[in-house]
Amino acid sequence: MVQDRCSATVTRGPESWASIYIALGFTLSIEGTAISMVPLFPWNLAAYAAIAAITIFLFLNSGWFQNKLLSWKGKYEQKAR
Repeated sequence: MVQDRCSATVTRGPESWASIYIALGFTLSIEGTAISMVPLFPWNLAAYAAIAAITIFLFLNSGWFQNKLLSWKGKYEQKAR
């Protein structure tokens, strides 16, 4: 029995990681501001911790999301002005 397998891996360079970290920082600051405006006084910190954990996981561990984020960046930068 003959089996062929192929696996693709992407190694991100420093420039792409810098873009991902910048986008993560902006996203966390916007989420923090939005949560602070909601009147959930005793639960604001817990809500922010939960949403931040999901966001950090998405930005750092989801290859699909990272590819989407970098493709959006590429489309924006290559647009003729």
